[in-house]
This record gives sequence, structure tokens and C-alpha cells, in this order.
Amino acid sequence: MRYLKLYARFIPIYFKSKTEHGFGFYMDFIGFALTHVVSYTVIWALMSRFQTINGWNMYEVMLLYTLNMLTYAVAAVFFFFQMNDVEDDVHKGSFDSLLVKPINPFIHMIIRSFGHFFLGDIAIAVIMLGVCFSRLDIHLHWSSYLSFAVMLLGAVLVQASFIIITGSMCFWIVRARSVKNIVIFGIRGFVDYPISIYSKVLRIILTFIIPYGFVNFYPSHLILNKEGGSLFASWLPYTTPIIGLLLFFIAYRVWNAGLNQYQGTGS
Repeated sequence: MRYLKLYARFIPIYFKSKTEHGFGFYMDFIGFALTHVVSYTVIWALMSRFQTINGWNMYEVMLLYTLNMLTYAVAAVFFFFQMNDVEDDVHKGSFDSLLVKPINPFIHMIIRSFGHFFLGDIAIAVIMLGVCFSRLDIHLHWSSYLSFAVMLLGAVLVQASFIIITGSMCFWIVRARSVKNIVIFGIRGFVDYPISIYSKVLRIILTFIIPYGFVNFYPSHLILNKEGGSLFASWLPYTTPIIGLLLFFIAYRVWNAGLNQYQGTGS
């Protein structure tokens, strides 16, 4: 709780320092947001031509993209640039500054920065979530909002876990950012569309090995009340929170193993 209070005090100071840059600060939001406008346009153009993709209509596909974007953006606010900074510090030899402070290095890594770039993504995702819900005639009961929030939290933890795991590779390899780019900007992109359109091998990878399917595809089956043979088990859509917690635990262990590797080599 004490660290949360410190972070709450840090964020206004962070924004104050960034807004001093004026126009450049706001361009951070606009630049990141425009990439998603292009992506939605591509989905619209594709679905206007084919109408459905393996039983998924345009707004259902947009819902998949939106859930992927929203949960990733929330996770990235707290972990993306922070893990990039860790890699830079390791290479510069300045990472020891995190180890000598009277605070858990993992907590210190999080609260020393803030990914304001992704706030524009979150705003667009919330708007598009409302559009998709309206067009798909989705009406959640008050009791369902709690379940939806828990599901989103699980998906955020999945996204955060892969940022941490791939970022922690910097303790073992020279340039971990290339690994992060492959996973986050490559493999994660597969779930922008229904994973049921892919081969069984790829569905297994996206479900059991690199389980990005749990950030949007499986939760969407609950939101949309979809039933299909592409699911490996009927209970999988309910397990996103469990998968998120399990992956985050693994990510934290990988981070700690990296710390031990760094300290053990005397870097």
C-alpha cells in the first residue's frame, strides 16, 4: 500500500514534467492512436468484402481486436517502457542502482516510470468497446460487470507476463528487445483475428504454449455466447483469470531468476 501511495504521488509529477514538452507530449498520444485507426480500417475493408470470417462478423472481429488492444495497453502502461529501461540499464552497467535501494527491485522497476503513450490506446479501446457492445446488442447485467472486470484483469496479467518474461531475457542475452518484438508485435498479432481460422497446431500454441488466446478469443465466447468446435474444452473461456495469475507468477519467477543471474555473474 505504501508503494501505491508513492506511485500515486509520482504520476502527477511525471505528467507535469512531460507536459513541459508541449506539442510533443500530445503527439505521443496521437501517433500511437493513429496506428489503431489504420487497423480498424483494415478490418472494416476486409469484413466488408467477406462479411464473416469462420462465423465471426465485422463487429465481433473488432471486439477481438479491441480486447487485445485494451488489455495490452493497460499492461504496457506499467511494464513496457519499464522493461526497456531495465535492458538499457543492464547494458550500461547502471542496473545496480535498482539493487541498492531499500525496495523490491521489481516494485522499483514499475514505479520509476509510467507509459503515458498508451493512454490514447486505452481511450480508443474503451470507445470501441462501447461501439462493439452496441452494434452486437450486448447488454451486461450488473452482476456480469464484475465477471467482465475479472476477465479483463486476467487478460491484462497475461499481457503483462509476456512483457516481463521477454524483457527479462536481457539478463541472459545481449539484445532481448528482439525477442520481445517477436512475441509482442509478432505472435500477439495472431489473436487480432479469431484463432479458429488457423491450423490446429497454431491454435494449440496460442492456447497452451503462448496463450494469447486468453486475452480475447476465449473470453469473447462468453461475451458473445458463442459455441464452436474450435474450442479445445468448453470450460476454457472461464479460465482467463487463472491463466493470468499463473503466467504472472511464472513471469515474476523468471524476473527473479534473471536477477540472480545478473548478481551471480558480478555484472
